[in-house]
Amino acid sequence: MSVPGFLMSNLLMTSWRTAPKGCNGYIRASSSCFTSNLLLAILLLAGGILANVSTIEPDLDEPLLVEQRPFEMVNHQLYTTTALSLLTPLAPGHNWNGTGHSLNGTSSCKLIPGDSTWPGDGDWSALNETLGGRLIASVPLAAVCHNGPFNIYNETRCGEAREGWDRPETHFVEPVEFNAPIFQNATCDPFTSVDQECELGNYVSYAVNLTTDTAADDVKAGLAFATQHNLRVVIKNTGHDYLGKSTGKGALSFWTHNLKNISIIEDYSSDDYNGPAVKIGAGVQGFDVLDSLKESGYLTLSGSCPTVGLAGGYTQGGGHSILTSKYGLSADNVLEWEVVTANGTLVTATPKENQDLYFALSGGGGGTFGVVISMTTRLFEDRKVGGANNFTFAAASDKKEDVNAFWDAVGSLQNLTIPFVDAGNSLVYLIYAWPDRKVPALTTYSVTVPDCDTTECVDTAMKPFTDDLTARGVKYEYSAKVSETFLEHYNASFGPIPYGWYPVSQVTGGRLLPRAVVSDEEMGKNLTATMRMAIQEKGFTFGCVASSAKVGLREGVVSSVNPAWRNAMAFCLVVGKWDYSIDRAEMMKMQKALTEVVQPALDAATPGGGCYLNEANFEQEDWQEQFYGLENYKKLRNVKDTWDPTGVFYALTAVGSEDWELDGDGRVCRKQ
Repeated sequence: MSVPGFLMSNLLMTSWRTAPKGCNGYIRASSSCFTSNLLLAILLLAGGILANVSTIEPDLDEPLLVEQRPFEMVNHQLYTTTALSLLTPLAPGHNWNGTGHSLNGTSSCKLIPGDSTWPGDGDWSALNETLGGRLIASVPLAAVCHNGPFNIYNETRCGEAREGWDRPETHFVEPVEFNAPIFQNATCDPFTSVDQECELGNYVSYAVNLTTDTAADDVKAGLAFATQHNLRVVIKNTGHDYLGKSTGKGALSFWTHNLKNISIIEDYSSDDYNGPAVKIGAGVQGFDVLDSLKESGYLTLSGSCPTVGLAGGYTQGGGHSILTSKYGLSADNVLEWEVVTANGTLVTATPKENQDLYFALSGGGGGTFGVVISMTTRLFEDRKVGGANNFTFAAASDKKEDVNAFWDAVGSLQNLTIPFVDAGNSLVYLIYAWPDRKVPALTTYSVTVPDCDTTECVDTAMKPFTDDLTARGVKYEYSAKVSETFLEHYNASFGPIPYGWYPVSQVTGGRLLPRAVVSDEEMGKNLTATMRMAIQEKGFTFGCVASSAKVGLREGVVSSVNPAWRNAMAFCLVVGKWDYSIDRAEMMKMQKALTEVVQPALDAATPGGGCYLNEANFEQEDWQEQFYGLENYKKLRNVKDTWDPTGVFYALTAVGSEDWELDGDGRVCRKQ
């Protein structure tokens, strides 16, 4: 086909002839694969002339998810027409105006492809040259599953994409992919018809591949370009994102994934901390640092999903872990941030330097204060860790009396958890009901007792739970264990690293459970009744991390973590499993049930609680209060206005996002 202008093709993600065996871009993502697989983006000029192009043909003996090659001439402006009708309504304060705009757009709206003032071929070419060829044009991973417009349909590759779509490793190695099915919007996934056009929809239009040596300069150049051309800006590492923050229609994205540097600092010294620390690039994931530290005698905090990026939304949003009761939240342990702010300046933020920015980045949410390049955080001595191979109990049958007994036991367990976590321990448990929602069960995926180096010690810590179940006549399974290192313990709970076992496609809500609610007899019963409704009537699953976030604080150092964390005994993620095999409308009914029934009921049952802003419902009512705390939000808003007064950075439910709305075509527009 002949289309005027040019396109930037997808980054050639893989040098198949030179990569180590197993680096196939589908389920392999070792550090060696990351470093060997990066090539320059290709720039196709008008008329199909290639300029400064280096191509390496794929070795088809290695299985590829996407056949990486220069694509036929395609104009992105023609394939981004899908509106955002799925998102009606958005979180309060984010409703689009529904009026639409002409192709000229308006000065109050960020541009999208198709607007007459969208940057031209020469503009993108000049930016790519400035970036040294590190500009990537979006080609969705699932383009191999559709005949057009990219013309790379491949049945084998499509099957691989379909098989791996619910796994994080399928998405996080790709520059523009993300794993939130609602925001994917079925515009280009492996489950729709081959004859359906692969449209960008909510995918970004271009991404800047940040690398360690040039990251700050490239962010500065990208921000200047976005400001000049009135473009939306987003930040992405892994795309492990339930609220659609790491993508956006028409956006220029800063892809931090390849900032993989890890440096141990044996004797970090500051006014508030003296001891070992680690400096990590913004692309470092949990499995990277776990593997890197295994021979050092140290450990640091990371999420229960090993593929989550540490310096991005995880720590910037708070960052809970199975060691929170011992060392605090990840945000409470940060010593320094290196961040490029909205005006393109690289600054360091510490408790003493740029204090307000340090405060905001340490718990106030990612994607809105600047592009983080690196984070320095505390290290702790590795040691033996006590735990349990399994701690499980269930209703004896689906009879009413057995189900009632189960939920009474759950309420008691959650109350008994308060002194357990106050002793420095944590409990990760899943509450579900199978089959047909009739028989509820509770299973722990991790019991962590950091100060126990014998099974007898673990038994003593767990005795209140087991004694209570025995007294109730509830049968349970339990056996204590001790791991020689934290990595061994982590692997047994969430591994094996690098990828772990977590799926990623889901409808998501969540709630912090206040101690005062759980410990009160009547409020505790109301809470378990609400959980019972959500699980056995509405089909959701609760995944809870019981811990104490009252520890790990340094004198004189203030983070912006939601204050509700400090009074909570657990955070519970509310999950509805996404099923691509059934009609999408049915899945959206589950989102509707979450927003209109389950989440409001859970909020009402937990007065004084709040939400964890990283794992929450994007349609949450009163999100400023629930995600941040009202007084905390006022402080964060002041920081936003100081460091990003014109709103360069926008993300759904992020600080300052209430100033914007989406129009019917997906443009981000400033409210009038």
